[in-house]
Formats: sequence, C-alpha cells, structure tokens
Amino acid sequence: MAPPPLPPPHLLIPKPEPDAPLPTQPQQMLPNPKAEPDAAPPADLALEHFDPHRQQQLEPSPDPQHRLCAANLYLPPAGKGSLPPPPPQSAIVASASSTGKKRNRQGNQMMRASTATAQDYIYSRSQVRAARLTFEALRVHFARHPLPDAPRNRIDLRACNAMRVQGLSLYREPRIVGAIPGVSVGDSFFYRAELCVVGLHRTTQSGISFVPAGLVREGHPVATSIVSSGVYHDDHDSGDVLVYTGSGGRPRNRVEHHEDQKADSGGNLALHNSYVYGVEVRVIRCHPCQASPSSKVYVYDGLYNVVSSSYGPGKSGPSVCTFKLMRIAGQDQLGSSTWCMAKDIKDKLASQVCPPGYISLDLSNGKELFRVPVRNNVDNVSSPLHFEYITHPEFPLPPILGPVRRHKGCHCLGGTCGSKCSCARKNSGGPVYNEDGTLVRGRRVVYECGGLCDCTMSCLNRATQRGMKHQLELFRSKETGWGVRTLDLIQPGAFVCEFSGDVVAACDASMDQGSFIDPRRFPERWKEWGDASAVFPDQKKAPSHPFQGPDYVLDVSQRRNFASYISHSSIPNVFVQLVIRGNENLSFPHLMVFAMDTIPPLRELSVDYGITQ
Repeated sequence: MAPPPLPPPHLLIPKPEPDAPLPTQPQQMLPNPKAEPDAAPPADLALEHFDPHRQQQLEPSPDPQHRLCAANLYLPPAGKGSLPPPPPQSAIVASASSTGKKRNRQGNQMMRASTATAQDYIYSRSQVRAARLTFEALRVHFARHPLPDAPRNRIDLRACNAMRVQGLSLYREPRIVGAIPGVSVGDSFFYRAELCVVGLHRTTQSGISFVPAGLVREGHPVATSIVSSGVYHDDHDSGDVLVYTGSGGRPRNRVEHHEDQKADSGGNLALHNSYVYGVEVRVIRCHPCQASPSSKVYVYDGLYNVVSSSYGPGKSGPSVCTFKLMRIAGQDQLGSSTWCMAKDIKDKLASQVCPPGYISLDLSNGKELFRVPVRNNVDNVSSPLHFEYITHPEFPLPPILGPVRRHKGCHCLGGTCGSKCSCARKNSGGPVYNEDGTLVRGRRVVYECGGLCDCTMSCLNRATQRGMKHQLELFRSKETGWGVRTLDLIQPGAFVCEFSGDVVAACDASMDQGSFIDPRRFPERWKEWGDASAVFPDQKKAPSHPFQGPDYVLDVSQRRNFASYISHSSIPNVFVQLVIRGNENLSFPHLMVFAMDTIPPLRELSVDYGITQ
C-alpha cells in the first residue's frame, strides 16, 4: 500500500495589500514557466520503486528526453485474494503484437513519481497546463474546421489524437501508477480526451484504465484509474468510500445489466489485481454539468485503495464485479465535495442568509451583476469594507487631432457584427470570441465595438461589456491574506472580471506612495492562450494595428473593486488581456481578466503580476 501523496506546495503569493504601500524595491518579471517540450525536469523530481519494505527515491536521468526516468514499480507478493497464473510469454508477445505496434522495451513499464519541492511542482504543473492549453487551442481550431464527410465532429477526440501523434500527450510511456505530477486533487475537465492528454486516465471509453499484462514484469494487468459516474444500479458513493461496478454486461447508455460480466479479463481483472497487490488507483468522478460544453465535468478526487473485490448476482440479476474502494487519508479535500459546499453557500446567499464566517453579503453594494460576498474566519480584519467600490475605471477620452475625423463606430445591421465590421477588422486573424463568449486567441490588444456603434449589447464583439458571468467572493486566508475565489465553475477562456481603480497617467504616478496596479508589468500570458502552433507550426500570429501599450497605472488606494485582491502566482489560472472599445484612447486599454484553466468552485484565482517572490 502506498503512503498518501504529499499535498502540492502553496504557490500563491500574497501581493501587497491595496491598503498598504507598495515595496520600494523594483519588481522584476518572472520568466515564463511554460516549459519547452524538451526541457529537463528539476533535479529533485523523485521516482520510486515499489518495495513492500521501504521506498527508495531515485535521481532522474539527466537526458532531457527522459523527463521521468524509467524507475520501475515492481509488484509485491500477492497478499490477499486469488490470482490467476500469469499467461505464457508467447501469449504476452502475441497480445503486444496484435496492437500493430512494436514493443521494443523489455521489462517493467510502470512507475511512481512524486514532486518533493516547490520547484518540482512548478515544473510539473507547468507541463500539465501547457498540455491543457494546447488541447483547448486545438479543440477551438477543429470546431472552426469540421471534417467535411464526418457525421459527428468530435473535436475533443481530434485534439487528443493530434497531440498524441505529435508526442504532446503527457505520461504515455512509462505508465504512471499513483498521483500524476502536476495534477491536483479537485482539478476539473470537460472531456475524457483531456484526461488522456494529461495522463490521468488513458481511455476515452472504458471506465477502467490499466497497464496490460505485457508491460508488467509479473505478467498480470494492473488498474491505474477509474471514472465513476455513479448511475448504475450496483454503484454506491459516499465520498471517501466508493462501491464501483465493473465494466461490461450492459448495452451502451443503459444502467441495467443484461448478461454476466467477465471477471477474468480486461479492466475487471486489472482492478481485481490492484486489490490483490494493494496498488492504489486514481478516482475521477463524472457529474452532469450545464456549464460544460460537453454537459459533463470530470473531477479528480485523489487516490483510493481497493479494499474488496467480489463477483456475484447484481441488482439487475446477472453477475457483476463489485469493488469497494476507500480514499487514502492525508490528501487534499475531496474535489467533488467542494462543489456541494459552493452550492450551499450560493443558496444561502441567494436567500439573504449570511453563512458562518461571512462579514458582508455584497462588497459591491449591488453594483455588480452578482453579489460579491466577503468571508473572514481567520481574524478581525475588515479593511475591504472601507473603500469606495467602482466597477470600471474612468478613462479619459481620446484626443482630437486637428480636423481629422475620429472613428464614429460601426454601422452593422441586425444587432450583431460580422466579418465586415470596421471594429472587428482591426483585430485581424478572424473572430475574437466564440459563440459562447470565450476568447478564441490571446492578442496584444482586442478591439471591441463601443458606445458609438450601431450593434446591440448582444453582439459577439462585446463579450466583456456584458459584465460578470460568475459569482466570485473575497476571502481571508493565512497564506495569502485577502484573495478571490469562485463559487461557480469557470470555463477556460471565459471573461472573469476587470481591474478597476483611479486612472493615473504613468508620468504623474508617484510609485513610492499609495498602491498601484501597473499594466506594463503584466507578463504577456495572452500569448499562451489559443496557441496551436505546437501542432500547426505554420499557424500565423494574429496581426494587429500599431499599439504602443498602456500609458497609465491604476491607483487602488482609495477606490477599487475586488480584482485588486487577486493573488500572484507563477503558474496562474487567469491572465490579463488588454481591450479597447470603439474609439477609446489607445493609451488607456481596459485590463480584462480571462480564465486560463478550467477553474472549479472554491478555487482561488491567481494572476502573474510579473513580480519576484
């Protein structure tokens, strides 16, 4: 039995509070943590043999092509249950060759990996984030380029296959048993194909993912992960204890079993072997979700031990394989339970009931589309309640240069703008937003329609002008002081909020007094969003009109909104996109915040401010 995985280090860094002066030392930009495909891992990345008596940590190979050194995981002697004899070597060879792929590697292809330091975690998390960013960029690309003769445009599978062909999927060889480096408990995914991309679950159909017998020295398949939907008659789920029904024996999309399951092959045998050998499995739960483009969300809930395995008649009559799994102690809070907690908080807020620990039901006093509650169960500090709340900064009008006639806005008919819109043409490179309002691709600056345009507020080119779409809250923590977290699921690429404060020209700002947000210090994280060049190298960068960049800072010492409390991280889950509306002054773009990841409820928002730790 494996020990509980170490929790990831807390990497959110509290920036100076808006109510406190900024430090006087200059702040330097952090290097972009998005690791190159061939980058070598940090030297402390620990790989483990499985030894029933002790666990040995090994140094990884210095070869950058082997990010995770092939340190094998050997199965201990079977300690419980019955186990069929291993198949003959000829059968293993035949099984391996039947896939049409040559398996030149000999011996074991299982491995455990752990991240012992913050540097290890940053490296692994950056790798996972880069893979997810590429997957999302490809998914959007294939949605805009459907296959001509295909009955269904499975953009998720096309994205997954493209990444696999290019060698961009993580941890395909060797197989990882236990926690996946860079994947945290509570991480959420909209597609099974995305689980495959990050190495969390290797199949897009089967609920049990396993290492086949041909890749295990002992000659027995071993399960590594399961996806539980909890909809079948013999399933039972209480969170820390999960009763899971094996695969097979029922028609597609039906909950009743019509024939006996096979206990001596496939995933059922592999999961039984995990029970026999005491090998932990990753558990991903599938939930229906209206906010998801796939109508489902997959939540990683951590590692479980298989504590019993049985075979017998099920509730539908035919015999089924039933496995009881118990969650390993010492892990982060169950990911799926945070969804229930967030819903309970939202229900109480909607009924005007102040939940325990909350000091305000709405920081914005009704100025935002959604209430912004404030929670503090740490100390008695209530400073966010004592400033003036403004939803948007007040920018100066653009200068009128002589007799030159300024742009008066587009004249698109029908309420929404198309490809011929004079505002949209400034962006070049195609539409800026998808039909659901998510950002297609990051740009140096996005030009939206403005107040003088004829299009209505439903125009696709006004995504940030329709206000917040998710309920966020301000909360107090011991690690980051004040921070911002979401009570809703936020889709990657979705608009989150805008930084607000008093606008001060950069030449007039006295940075040694007051608290400022400097738009010029934000690293260009927008370059990472929508970038599919890893698969399509000839993909051109979206050209744009000449743009000199922002020439102002936001003074948040007196007036501000909740965005100034977002914490800093070198592996953030949101990024800043500059936006100009209509004929606004090009020196004063809006600082719009967009989601870089799928952000589950009760997860703290973090942005890269370009500051050193």
